Amino acid sequence: MSKTKLPRDSKNRVILGTEYGITITRPWNEAMYKHNAIVSEQMKDAIEKALAKAYKAKNEKDVTIIARAINAYGYGQGMNIHNIHEDAEQGLDRMSDHWLDGETWPTLIEAGLVKQLPQLLIGFKK
Repeated sequence: MSKTKLPRDSKNRVILGTEYGITITRPWNEAMYKHNAIVSEQMKDAIEKALAKAYKAKNEKDVTIIARAINAYGYGQGMNIHNIHEDAEQGLDRMSDHWLDGETWPTLIEAGLVKQLPQLLIGFKK
């Protein structure tokens, strides 16, 4: 059985398509990294603002939703809003773009805590 050969760019990377005018390749190309760096920063800024707003309003429910989306674990008794907020801030600094794209951002969009951006991260789809 023969495999279909996928197109390749000048550096022999497999071309998978185009998003936002950027050629998607495996391995990633420089334009993909640059795009994702900008979009990731915009997403994290929006999350940071949503977290600060919820914390300032003493809205433990929203702080917890944001923290769980960032860190992928829950918070039990003994964790107050200050502890959860602090944990979320630390997690946001360490969060990978893969987690941001696949879990955090969709969860916070669905919860109505952040607004959709005109462009999203690229290169994570299978």
